[in-house]
Amino acid sequence: MLVSFITVLLIGFTAGFIFAMPIAGPISILITSNALKGNYLFCIRTALGAAIVEFFYVVVSVNGIALLFSLYSPLIPYLLIAGSAFLLYVGYKVFKTKISLDEIEKEEKLLEGKKIDKQGGLRTGIIINLTNPSLFFGILTSSFLVLSFASSIGLNTGGLDILLEENVNSIQQITGTELKSFEELDTTYNFNKNLQNVEPERSSYTFALSLVYGAALALGGFLWLFTLTKILMKYRNKINVGFLNVLFKTLGIILISISLYLFYSALNILLK
Repeated sequence: MLVSFITVLLIGFTAGFIFAMPIAGPISILITSNALKGNYLFCIRTALGAAIVEFFYVVVSVNGIALLFSLYSPLIPYLLIAGSAFLLYVGYKVFKTKISLDEIEKEEKLLEGKKIDKQGGLRTGIIINLTNPSLFFGILTSSFLVLSFASSIGLNTGGLDILLEENVNSIQQITGTELKSFEELDTTYNFNKNLQNVEPERSSYTFALSLVYGAALALGGFLWLFTLTKILMKYRNKINVGFLNVLFKTLGIILISISLYLFYSALNILLK
């Protein structure tokens, strides 16, 4: 039992840290832009808000997602629209950001005096991730693949990989061809089925395992965002101000593009 807890703890932490590394996502972009502006605590709070939602998504994805999916799925297009509107607003604010050398020096003096920063961030991280259904499915599928691979090489995952497979199959049955790509996951998983002698039942043990895995994955993602914030804060005054302003506009355009894509996806779902 202890072995499985340690295993899912290490796997979750490693997966969370690595999966959070790409900086093309809205949370990473928002943290990058604010770290370059010197908003340290805003970045930390945003990362914490994002991690809270990731933890929640992991626990739900392992424990009976099929029971909730029939209620959750009709809300997806509206969540996408809400997320699109919020990201559009955030993207516009990032796009309009313009800093100068005087502003950087002023912020550095505030940091030295420990009068850090602009309020907010926690709610922003929660809203962005909570209104992003693709993050939920990304966590479900990536966790399924990672835990299945770990189990296939002999690591004790406590049966979390099998529970995730059940949920993947349940969603595929509910949605039909909409999640057809999950068939590839079934193929990937076939090599692992023979390694399991008994299919585990949902219990307090597997629920505790899901809490450990979710907390570890969220902690890994938070640690990467914290590291990214520290690096950008440390070296931001060495970056050309003109380049920073161009970077802000680029990051703003990316966020606006993501918001438009989410809105387009919502329209496609509603029209179907």
